[in-house]
This record gives sequence, C-alpha cells and structure tokens, in this order.
Amino acid sequence: MSGTTSSAIVIGCKLANGVILRLKNRPGVEYKLNGANAARVIGGYGLTTIPSDFWDAWVKEKAGFPPLENKLIFAQPTVAKAEGQAKEQEAVKAGTEPLNPQKPAPGITPAK
Repeated sequence: MSGTTSSAIVIGCKLANGVILRLKNRPGVEYKLNGANAARVIGGYGLTTIPSDFWDAWVKEKAGFPPLENKLIFAQPTVAKAEGQAKEQEAVKAGTEPLNPQKPAPGITPAK
C-alpha cells in the first residue's frame, strides 16, 4: 500500500468459503475473508481483521453487492463487537445451509 497507516477493522463473513476482496485500483492487494468453514465460527460467521481504509474503499466500489446488502458480510471496529453482531445475526440465512433430511423443503417429503 502507499505507506499510509490504517486502523484495523474486523469483518464477519457468512459465505460458506469466505470471499477474496480486491480493488480495481490496487492490483496485487487482496484479503481473504474467513467464512462459515473457518476454524473458529461465531453465529455462522468467520472473522477476519483487515485495514479499515481497504474496507472503506471496497464497500464503496462494491456498493449493491448482494452478500453485503443481505448482512452476510459486515464490519465492526473490534473483535468483541464483531462477535456480538455475529451472534445477533445467527438466524440470517446464506442460502448454502445443509438441508434437513426430515424436512428438505416445503412440499417435499423424504423418500421412504
């Protein structure tokens, strides 16, 4: 980066495999967000710390990105606040959760 210092920010990500954040104007700079498959998951979210200036630029560039709009990716200034938000949003569905074999979907009955 350009030698500027940036505070850190904690990102929660509920996408199954996380996501890699990149910016068009910063080639070669990327951050991989831990997702629901991370070693430590809270409320279905993996947590990752990244520079806040990168996050701010990414959110501006990716405005309208569905996982961001649907609360599958969020940011908080501290780990404790990120953990709290992750717990509060545990019921948020990513759409990749496993099916319950006893109740696979409305109108579908399990094979006997």
